[in-house]
Amino acid sequence: MRFNLLTNGIDSLKASFVSIRKLDELAEGVEHNIKDTLIHLNHANEILFKLMLKNQKEYLMFEDISNYMKAKSVMLQQGKSSVLEINPKLKTVNFSTAINRIELLCDIEVSSEFKGALDYLNKKRNQIMHFEIDLNRDEVNELIEKLKICQNLSIEFFNEHLNGIAMLMHAARFEVTVQDFLSELAHDEAEESYIDFMESAYEDAGEGKW
Repeated sequence: MRFNLLTNGIDSLKASFVSIRKLDELAEGVEHNIKDTLIHLNHANEILFKLMLKNQKEYLMFEDISNYMKAKSVMLQQGKSSVLEINPKLKTVNFSTAINRIELLCDIEVSSEFKGALDYLNKKRNQIMHFEIDLNRDEVNELIEKLKICQNLSIEFFNEHLNGIAMLMHAARFEVTVQDFLSELAHDEAEESYIDFMESAYEDAGEGKW
């Protein structure tokens, strides 16, 4: 089992996509799906922006580049694979810094519309996570529409700058239950047993092996 920035980001992007698609169909349960959409969509963007920084130069995703360089030097000397093995206290940049570095250090344009949507998303996420928020029906509808816009802008942006996002999203969060796995395994074993039986029957009849 392996976790990395790409799979973590795509997983959260898919989770927000699944939650937001439910909102127009629900009579009850809207609240937790809005919360899930906010949290997962914010997390997806934060992680995928950091991935873009890492793809340019790994040090760009760390807050203190001097501390990163010290850890990188020791990492190379000791033959380790990650600077975090050397210094687990290294901090990655926050959301807004990641966006600034993408634009100013990597020369990748982030539209004002997308930045505005991300700023709104981050503020609403922080309100829900760290305090509380009361919304009337009109405000809920406005929030849902803005989440949809942010979702679409996110997919559009990362599909342009990270190859294969659409395909990865389609495959993300795929699940097979133990029962389904065992049923499929039993089906395969039954087919194999049947083939063995038929081969034996043909051999006994003198027809030779298949």
